[in-house]
Amino acid sequence: TPDQLALGRTASGARGAALGARLELERLRRAPGRDPVTGLADARGFHARLVEEVARSHRTGQPLAVIALDLDHFAALNERHGRECGDQVLAEVALVLKVALRDGDLLSRLAGDEFAIVLPDCDLAPARRLAERLRHSVEEHRFARAGRLSSSAGIASSPRDGLDSTELLAAAEQALGLAKKAGRRRTAQSGPGHTH
Repeated sequence: TPDQLALGRTASGARGAALGARLELERLRRAPGRDPVTGLADARGFHARLVEEVARSHRTGQPLAVIALDLDHFAALNERHGRECGDQVLAEVALVLKVALRDGDLLSRLAGDEFAIVLPDCDLAPARRLAERLRHSVEEHRFARAGRLSSSAGIASSPRDGLDSTELLAAAEQALGLAKKAGRRRTAQSGPGHTH
């Protein structure tokens, strides 16, 4: 019937899009400056871009924010399911996060299960809303072998939390530490009383 044909075309299109995303991920994994597990920019690429964006923020007076995000209890997941499953989860997380970001944002894998995002022209309040949206996206995703997962996030903005890239990233990572100490599954910003 026409409805069955339309449904078949929709399913075929979805499979084609998924295959295209997988092929793009494979291409990125092999590119220099890319993390081999997720295909995202690696720590070196992140730091270089953050330095550029901090300099641009100083020149233009536009805000700049950074989100540090990692998975809760990822080490236990690796122990229970093995590293191959852990790597698959990291690749899926990368795709889940990437979908929620703007074209000009930079998503990177810094190390282990820690991701970092550079948000040009973004202040603290919108960065907090985005971090919460990213966390909820991870929680709502059902991972093929690991089921449901949660994450924690820390946010920082320039110039409030740092005037150079090192200070800014350290503030975001400090805020991530606060989120974890407060019980995980939340977003925090540096400074007292800023956990959500």
